[in-house]
Amino acid sequence: MSCMGLPADIRIRFPMGRTKALVMSYDDGSEHDRRLVDIFNRYGVRASFHLNSGTLGAPHRVAPDELKSLYDGHEVSCHTVNHPDLTSLSDADIRREVADDRQTLESLVGMPVRGLAYPFGSFNERVITVLETLDIAYARTIATTQEFAIPREFLALTTTCHHNQAMEIAGRFLRLPMIDEPRLMYVWGHSYEFDGFMSDDRTKDWRYIEDFCRVIQEQDSVHCTTTIRLVDYLRAARRLRYAAPEQLLSNPTDIGLWVEFKGLAIEIPARGRLPLPD
Repeated sequence: MSCMGLPADIRIRFPMGRTKALVMSYDDGSEHDRRLVDIFNRYGVRASFHLNSGTLGAPHRVAPDELKSLYDGHEVSCHTVNHPDLTSLSDADIRREVADDRQTLESLVGMPVRGLAYPFGSFNERVITVLETLDIAYARTIATTQEFAIPREFLALTTTCHHNQAMEIAGRFLRLPMIDEPRLMYVWGHSYEFDGFMSDDRTKDWRYIEDFCRVIQEQDSVHCTTTIRLVDYLRAARRLRYAAPEQLLSNPTDIGLWVEFKGLAIEIPARGRLPLPD
């Protein structure tokens, strides 16, 4: 990602100077989230969970009273109340589906809910315009790129892959050489897909996702985070400023930011200013 006004030898990095980030993203609030969260927690992987408030507590779904504890350390995000195709709704109904979902989820987890995953991955420019009026920070699609570029459009957020390709693509991701731009692997899916009883598909197996998490845990270069934390960090990084005469970096945001300068990983504190070393 490029930042206006920064010299070419100052490179944006993720926390602790890491060059790569991983986000896992799961939809619908299936009861299988319990097992998936346990695996993620054991390996230090973080995820965004996109929930339909209208189905909480239904058979085979997570219950409202467990959301706060179950997803602690991860992100709870909107997936609408009833999982409709948003492009088929009026503007008023889009607002109702998203705003009511967010209000319910916020009351259950006790913290702001600022993201969305599009039901069925379906959206258009009209839907995006409505989301902008609701102050939604990002909206995730199901479009896959199999690439690792930092996203530019947060209300049409693409993914790297579905989790059934995660292990294969992770090999390419982890072999990426040191590069000027940070890189992101974004994986999406549904936790119930791992319960592939009597399936010959090795990706429909809990061992598959656990093996993937084990591989990620072994990598010092990968920053595991949630979608909202990623989006907030990237937006903050774009506001980093450089004063040439003093070789001074200024961070006007409330998020600590990291850069690489002459091979050194440097943190610019929130609301801080930092002279670069000679």
